[in-house]
Amino acid sequence: MNEKITKILKIAAYTGLIAASVFSVVKGLKEKNKHDKKEKMLLIAKQLNSDIRNTERKTSPRYHEKNQEKYDELWGDESACN
Repeated sequence: MNEKITKILKIAAYTGLIAASVFSVVKGLKEKNKHDKKEKMLLIAKQLNSDIRNTERKTSPRYHEKNQEKYDELWGDESACN
């Protein structure tokens, strides 16, 4: 009788250890997935921020002046044609 109880307790202990390790692995995977999603969102935010900066730079008066200078160099000044 004592051996049966010992076997049952061993089985229960092993089952508990296996269940705990499975839960630990699942929790770790969940945390890793959460961390990866957070990193992905940060990368997207950085890309959006750089896109906004580039858009602001391209709409700045200095950008238009540079483009006008390039246009004038390629095609000449309009006042020279008149």
